[in-house]
Amino acid sequence: MNINRLIKYALDSNNNLMFVDNVPNGLECGCICPGCKEKLIAKNDGKIREHHYAHTSNKECITGYQTMIHLLAKAIIFKNKVLPGFVINNQLLQAKQIGLEFRMDDLNIIPDIIAIAPVPINYSLLGSSIGSIIKDIPLIIEIYVTHKVDEEKAKIIKKAGIPAVEIDLSKSEATTEEELIKDIYNPQNWSYINKDIGQNYVPRLNLNIPNPYGLFPPSYPTRPTTPRRGNSGYRGGYHRRRR
Repeated sequence: MNINRLIKYALDSNNNLMFVDNVPNGLECGCICPGCKEKLIAKNDGKIREHHYAHTSNKECITGYQTMIHLLAKAIIFKNKVLPGFVINNQLLQAKQIGLEFRMDDLNIIPDIIAIAPVPINYSLLGSSIGSIIKDIPLIIEIYVTHKVDEEKAKIIKKAGIPAVEIDLSKSEATTEEELIKDIYNPQNWSYINKDIGQNYVPRLNLNIPNPYGLFPPSYPTRPTTPRRGNSGYRGGYHRRRR
């Protein structure tokens, strides 16, 4: 990943991700860097250089672009509710409900994304599931930009029997939603933390999953098509991804 890629999404005072062309020019944009939290200048009135945000100090920020990718990826999946990595009969699963960084108190973990979707109880990411009994179950999605899921968190997820996938965006150089969507829904960027519903699985979630953040880019493309198959840190005692 090129950390010097242009930052085109920044956080406003309400913690919303704002595209650079949708805010006032200059300091009036009222936005801060997603990584270092420094005030930004929106450079969006030129006709020669590509529009982007710049730090007021002109410093090189090594976390701004990485954090932008992490937040934007979660926002895209949250909005579209189409779950990368979870395929049944060549179709991506559609979430009924979805939440960002929802605390699973009984497991002591905070996934990047937790979704509820109708899934056959004999579901396996390795095969089809025609004719199976359908139940609403939790599915976990982790976004890998700088830190992969640690072994302890992966062990907890496997023991709980919750299907989980990690989306590798560590090499993404996307600067637009369209470019990032291609990376998110590219099967070559999927690796599975857990492929099956465990025998010890029991429903453990209140289906009214909250969204604690306002991470919404201003516009979204239509639902992505089914992809073609191609050749942690700790906070408050919970296993949570470091940015």
